Amino acid sequence: MTGAVQQWLVGLPTFAAILAVAGGLAAVANGTLWLVGRWVPAERRRRHNEITGMVLEASGTLYAVLLSFVAIAVWEDFKRADAIVRSEANLVGNLYRATIGLAPDQAEDIRHKLFVYAEIVAGDEWPGMMRGERDAAAGWQLLDRVHLALVTMRDAAHGSAAVETEILARLNDLYDARRDRFDAASASLPPVLWWNLIAGGVIVLGLCVMLGCESRRVHVLLTTALSASIGLVLALIVLLDAPFRGINHVSDAPFAALVRTVGAHDFPGADLPTTPRAVPPPPHVTD
Repeated sequence: MTGAVQQWLVGLPTFAAILAVAGGLAAVANGTLWLVGRWVPAERRRRHNEITGMVLEASGTLYAVLLSFVAIAVWEDFKRADAIVRSEANLVGNLYRATIGLAPDQAEDIRHKLFVYAEIVAGDEWPGMMRGERDAAAGWQLLDRVHLALVTMRDAAHGSAAVETEILARLNDLYDARRDRFDAASASLPPVLWWNLIAGGVIVLGLCVMLGCESRRVHVLLTTALSASIGLVLALIVLLDAPFRGINHVSDAPFAALVRTVGAHDFPGADLPTTPRAVPPPPHVTD
């Protein structure tokens, strides 16, 4: 779907977005029905009801399969995006806990950076992702500082080498989860699927319009019901295809809960300072 149209729809309240798609499709279908009725009288169309009905049944079945396939695919992608967010937040929490085995000053520095990272994700990145933005430099730089702090540790007196290795492994997993989150945010249905959805809907509704009914009112009701049903599924696909945008986005609750938990010192040894956003500059490394 055209990016501007989808961006407009996902920015609407859920009811308004569904009404715009389903209601708009029903209006177009009934407008077409009115035009066809003026050009081709119902009596003439009624003569071909048998063949039109057969083609409509076959086309409707194929289109229903396509709609089901795409709707299930976007729902699975939406659930995957939600799982990625929970995994990323869990990794930050696990890293926070793992620092308990480091020297106190090292643990304080890394915990502070992780706390600020969670704040950046929940407070800065999420609103930007809801608007379709991809500016995430601050989060990447903060993780790089955590990584640099870990690889430059040389305090063997605290016996923290094994802990540092474990933290580095989890940090790499956090890099992967963060990358997966942005990949999920930028992914969308390929244009060929959108064209098939649109073309299939046009064919099915066009065949419905071409039927000849004795009662015009009944024909209008049937056309409205069919077009609205298709519109409901299309609205679902449009809204779920943008998992981090609009009102129906993947929740940032895991990161918000993490910030609250750390802020309340509800972690083992979490009595270390977690002043928000006061991140020290990265250390200068010389060759």
